Amino acid sequence: MQIFLSMEKWLKRKLGLADGNFPDAAQLIHLAYIRLIGFTFAAIGWILCVTAIEAEEWRVWHLKPGTSTEKIWIGIWGVCFMEHTPDGDSRKQCLEFLDEHLSLPMEIFLAQDLMSLVFIVASLALSFLSFALWKLFHKGKPKNVLINFFCIGGVLNFLTSFIILIPLLWNMYSVLVNDSINFPDYFQLPVLPYEQNVGFAIYVGISASGFQLTSSILILSEKCWFRSRRAPTIIMVMPKQPTSADTEPCPRCGSAISLEKYRSEEQLFNL
Repeated sequence: MQIFLSMEKWLKRKLGLADGNFPDAAQLIHLAYIRLIGFTFAAIGWILCVTAIEAEEWRVWHLKPGTSTEKIWIGIWGVCFMEHTPDGDSRKQCLEFLDEHLSLPMEIFLAQDLMSLVFIVASLALSFLSFALWKLFHKGKPKNVLINFFCIGGVLNFLTSFIILIPLLWNMYSVLVNDSINFPDYFQLPVLPYEQNVGFAIYVGISASGFQLTSSILILSEKCWFRSRRAPTIIMVMPKQPTSADTEPCPRCGSAISLEKYRSEEQLFNL
């Protein structure tokens, strides 16, 4: 509880709400919490995405016992296996997939292209969200441009969460139906294993998709959620010309309308 209280005080100070004069400070703190959580989820999704791209275990092949290579790890950039040396030791050897290896299945080449695209889009989304949060907490002034940066980051995260599923699910399907892989001849690896399993990299990638999707939902829906809870604007009409600086005359009806509540809400929705 003490941590949340300290966090709330820090947010109030960064947003310029420490004096307590702003009428909708609680809602602003709530929006800041949502954006921070959305950014955190996006950062976790980005880390998991990079981990899935670089991992070697998209597919795990098990060969028959007694063969020189009993286990093979297949990624989207290459294949690794344990090789037994003449002295009885084992060492891990990795071979890289190249563009001229046309015998490899299409899902591997597609995964290379789409996962590279996912990395670029996710990095852009994280950059937009980082810039928006930095400007928000260092300036403390509501600006429409910050809303645009948050929205762009949320949309990019939303696209990322679905693009990354295409290569992940395709490779998972290939494992479940026990598809073969025609490795280049000099790899000296079998075409079909005795048994194959889904590697941890696919599960990591699916988790990354979940974090990216959650981040986009938080970033894109927080403004709509707040509008649904918005209290109706109260307009006070006075029969004579006021002298307060917080009112403005109505040019058509000759009365004056108090705009203090309206201005505070407009400032809140521009954050």
